[in-house]
Amino acid sequence: MIKNSKIAFFLIALFIAGGEAYAQNPIKVVQVSGLVVSGDSLYGVPGVAVYIPKSGRGTITNYVGYFSLPALLGDSILINSVGYKLRRYIVPDTLRSDKMSLIIELMADTVLMPAVEIFPWPTEQLFKEAFLSLKLPVQDMNNMNQNLNEQVLKRMLYTSSASGAENHRYYMQKQMQVTDTRYNIVSPSLVFTNPFAWSRFITDIKKKRFKSTLQESEEDDDE
Repeated sequence: MIKNSKIAFFLIALFIAGGEAYAQNPIKVVQVSGLVVSGDSLYGVPGVAVYIPKSGRGTITNYVGYFSLPALLGDSILINSVGYKLRRYIVPDTLRSDKMSLIIELMADTVLMPAVEIFPWPTEQLFKEAFLSLKLPVQDMNNMNQNLNEQVLKRMLYTSSASGAENHRYYMQKQMQVTDTRYNIVSPSLVFTNPFAWSRFITDIKKKRFKSTLQESEEDDDE
């Protein structure tokens, strides 16, 4: 009976001491938020795995590279993504606030693969022999000479239609010409087959002659 009471007293004392220790050093949860960026452009990297191995919690960054997850003081956070080097961040034990923000920069993990040369022949000597003994098809040579014929090239030049860029350039030039003529930015050229243009031309000449005659008569009267 006395032995059981001693055990019970010891358990109660241990429980009280543990409660006091917990009260002095409580487990603190910190909300860790951050932005994961790439080292070459400083743009957010989406789909990056942010993982805490100790607690088994994790998340991934959104389309702008942002993440947020709860962690404990002293937790180690792993940041990993395909094509980048693994990053590790440890939550400080001396953190007083329950929130913290991070900007984590990932560096590209470049792997240089050795060059591989593939040849259809096992040795260079066999390749030279096969190349020297190569005979081009006669029909292909005839087709090439026929397509490069001067008469064929001239016929293609005169019969081929304008490309899209040429049609667009021609249309824009005509549009600018109509606009300039409409607002008298540039005086329109005289069209020899246009009777209205000839009428305006003759009328302008008569007006100029009448003005010159009138000026001469006024000068004579003054004298």
